[in-house]
Parts: sequence; C-alpha cells; structure tokens
Amino acid sequence: MKATSIKRLLVWLAALVLLITAQGALVHVHANELEAAAVRFAALPVGVDPAAAAVRAGLFDTAFQPLDGDALSFAQGTARWYRLRLAADWREHSAPLLVIHNARFQPITLYAPGAGRAQVQHHAQSGRDARFSRRALVFELPRDLRATQSVYLRVPGAAKRTPFSARVYPEEAYHVDDTGWVRVMVFFESVQFTMILVGLTLWLALRDRLYGFFVGYLVPQFAYLLIASGDLYLLPGGHWLEPLGIRALWFMAALSTPFALSFIVEFCEMRRIAPRLAHALSWLRWPWAVLAVTALLPMAWHARNSLQPDVGNVLFLLCALAAIVAVIVAWRRGSVAAGVFLLAWIPQSIFTALRALQLLLQLSLPGWLEFGLPAALALSSLVLTLGLGLSTLQARRERDDARNEAQRDPLTGLHNRRALMARIAEALTEARQQHVPLSLIFLDLDHFKAINDRHGHLAGDACLRILAERVHSELRPGDTLARWGGEEFVVLLPATALGEAALIGERIRRRVEADPFVAGGVAVAITVSLGLSGHTRAAIESPEQLIEQADAALYRAKAAGRNRLIVHPVFAATR
Repeated sequence: MKATSIKRLLVWLAALVLLITAQGALVHVHANELEAAAVRFAALPVGVDPAAAAVRAGLFDTAFQPLDGDALSFAQGTARWYRLRLAADWREHSAPLLVIHNARFQPITLYAPGAGRAQVQHHAQSGRDARFSRRALVFELPRDLRATQSVYLRVPGAAKRTPFSARVYPEEAYHVDDTGWVRVMVFFESVQFTMILVGLTLWLALRDRLYGFFVGYLVPQFAYLLIASGDLYLLPGGHWLEPLGIRALWFMAALSTPFALSFIVEFCEMRRIAPRLAHALSWLRWPWAVLAVTALLPMAWHARNSLQPDVGNVLFLLCALAAIVAVIVAWRRGSVAAGVFLLAWIPQSIFTALRALQLLLQLSLPGWLEFGLPAALALSSLVLTLGLGLSTLQARRERDDARNEAQRDPLTGLHNRRALMARIAEALTEARQQHVPLSLIFLDLDHFKAINDRHGHLAGDACLRILAERVHSELRPGDTLARWGGEEFVVLLPATALGEAALIGERIRRRVEADPFVAGGVAVAITVSLGLSGHTRAAIESPEQLIEQADAALYRAKAAGRNRLIVHPVFAATR
C-alpha cells in the first residue's frame, strides 16, 4: 500500500471522527437538558417477596427501607420490591415517565396508583410502546401523581447482583432526548450496514475468503448492535428472537469473534509474517464455537450454570489482548495492513473491553460508554472497509504489473511473442469487421552473431536495445513493435496497406543503416533485413499465416543480400 493511499485513509478517518464527535455532542446536549424529577426510593429487605396485592394495599409500607439516592439493583437469585414516591406533586403539563436503564433483558413489573393491572416490560418484548426507543424501559405514570402516592416495582432475581437506574422525566423532555439517541444510533447502524454491503459485494465479485471473513465478522457484530439497541425486534421476524432474551446477545458475540480472529490472520498476513502468532489466534477461535452453541441452550440450563457471560467476557479480554499483540508484531515486521487494522480495532477493543469490565464488575452503564461502543464499532467497520478497498486496489495493481511484465520482453521492454500474437488476432478481427487493410513487417538484425562474437554479449544486448529505439522512432501511434526472439522483431501496422507499409519499412531500414552502433569505442555498422506481408480481403485466415508470409519474405531478403525489404507475395526488393 502506497504512502498516498495511507494518507487518503487517514483523511477519511479524521472526517469520520469529526462526524462522530458532532453527533455525540448533539446527544450530550440533549442529555444535559434532560432533568429528572426528585424521587424518594425505598426497598423491602432482600428475601422478602410478598404478594402483589398485599404490597399495593400498603400492608408492607412500614417494611420498606429508604435508600440513599437511586442505587437500585437486581438481587442475586431472588426477586425484590422497590417503592418510589415523588418529592412533590406532579405539576408538569406532560405525563410523568418512569425510565429504567440497564435492565439487561430482565422483566420489570410496575404497579401504579389507580391502575387496575400491572405493567410488565422487558427489552425484547413484542408490542412495546412505539413512541419510545428500546434504549430503556419506559412506563407512563398517572398525570395527577401526588407525592403521597406510591409506585411499586418488582424486579426478578438475577444470576448476579446487577445495578440499574430508575428516574422520572416529563414525557416531552424525554421524547426529545430519546429522539436524539435514535438519530445517533441510526447513524452508527447505517455506517455498519453500508460497510457490510460493500464487503459482501467485494466477496461476491472477488470470491476471496478474506472478504468472507470480513462479512462473517461484521454481520453478527451488527446484529449484536441491533439487539442491544432493540431495533432488531422491530424488523420483520424479530419477534422470533424474543424467547432467547439475553442469550441472543451472547450468541452474536460468540459468533462474531472467531470470524474476527480469522480476518485478522488473513488481513494482516499473519501466516507469512508471524506464523506462530497466526496459529495461536486460530486456536483461540474454538472456545468461541463452544460458547456459541451453549448460548442457545435453554435458560434453565443457564440458571444452573451461570458462568456463560463471565467466561465470555474474560475470554474476550484475553483474545483482544492476544490479537492486539499479534497485530503490533505484524506491523513492526512491515505489514501496512496491520497498521490500518490497529487504527480500526484499538478504539473498538478499548470500548468493548470497558463494557466487558463493566459487566464483570457489576457497575452501572455510563452514558459515554453507551454511545462510545457503537461509535467505535462503526469507526472500526468503516476504516477496515477502506483498508480492504486500498488492499484490493494494491492487489489489482500488482496483478496488472505482473500481467504487463509477463507480456514484455525484459531486455528491450517491448511486447513479447505471446502479447504480439494476441494483438495480431485482435487487429485481424478489426480488419475483417471494418474492411480495412493490415500489414506486418518481420525484421532481422544482419550479422548479429558477429557483433556478439567480436564485442561480447553485453554489447550485443545494447545493440538490440538501440535497434528497438530506432525502429520505434519511425512508427506511428497505434503501431505495435514486439521482439519475436533473438535479433528478430515484428512491426504490426493496423489499417495500413502494403504500399504505405513498404514506405514505413524503408524508413526503418534507412534509419538503422544511417547511424553506426558504437561498441568499445569502435563504430559498428548495422543493417536490417525486412519482410512485409499484409491482409487484404479474406487473404489472411490467422495470425500464424500473416507471420509465416512475412517470415518467408524476410528469408528472401536475406538470401538476396540483406539490408533490404521484400514484400510478400510480390517479392519486390526495396533498397
């Protein structure tokens, strides 16, 4: 990959960072404008789980213990009750909304004053209120809610103690904030979806497994982002994932990582640059295959074996560290692709690792991490797609250069015999279709063996290069000069009749004869013999026939004393 390509990539990267920063600033503005109402929280002791009717009747109000702030959490293995009361009667013109963040697929039941039925919500639930995104669980409270009235929450037990937050906002203000969040998430999701389409197109066009690994890495990652945001459940067929709950996230994470490791090995050329590290990264794919399978097991199995998320998070941290070390080694050993990958993957790895640590340590989810991870995923997919595009262009240049070298004579830089025959075949087809003539000159350097024997092969090579330059100087744009082999050359003259071709051949003969070749300080006279053949109406059936006729004319020119041109089939000598 050339330096200009890397500069172009950095410009794109800088533009994306600026765009993401602008979007993030918009979200933070909305977040700063959103103020929660003052709420007093209380909770029943852990392990106390009375009937809902008794709680709503106020029979357990004296057992609720006030909480300092809003430090709520899912208790380990047992359900828990919370009570909230406003610090003052609700006076806003829009309805109060209870917004619960970081519920992590847990169903939460709300009992509001005056409501006959309980409200139950969870992240993957079908039929959620379409006014709000699935960023959080949103419960609408009574518009006339007073400070003396209680709102009760029942949260189920979890495998581990997990914090969540519950706040009350005016509907109008929260809707503005929620709309800003949706805009940003749609932007991130659109970037990833576009990059998937680009990768899929490259894979279908080139059939290279590198692009297959790239698509296999991005698609589950994109699905993970859609599940986490809740947007996947809004798509047709999304309700089929509802029974899986959080296991859908586990499955997508476990499915994406092996493809990511395979992509790293291929994209950074690890097998060539660092084979041992490539083997280690390849081995790390198999534990993820096991985690992907176990993620689909029934929830009852996970209730008895609750280590799946912790094992996955720890394994991801290890894989991320191993991958970054391997890519740094490849980069230091000269892989430009590894440098591009570091630009793309380090931000994603940092945010994903922070998210894994947040889950492992049972911490609340900060807003900067909520937006930082999708932003890093979008950034990573875009930079990697740009890197793939640049790598594809580089591979194409290398292929074209190799093809060009295969069609060139290494000594003179002219077309070789293979390229010449292909060009003659094309010119013959055009001549037949357009009903125009075609001529070909076969020329041979006279007494070349004597030049080699007397002055050495290096002088002979220099003589051939000078001959090629002199012949080429007498040709027109569109004419083709090729080296047939040894001291023999061929000139192809499209749309040229024999009479005009004979004049060109004679100019070539005089140009070569006019200037002696200097070898070792000694002037050596050089001449060429030329044979000319041409295509008239249906006279030539194949390139070989055209070459054969010109070669026969060349043979007669040599037999007639050399340094002359003879035209086939007339055999008229010109000197």
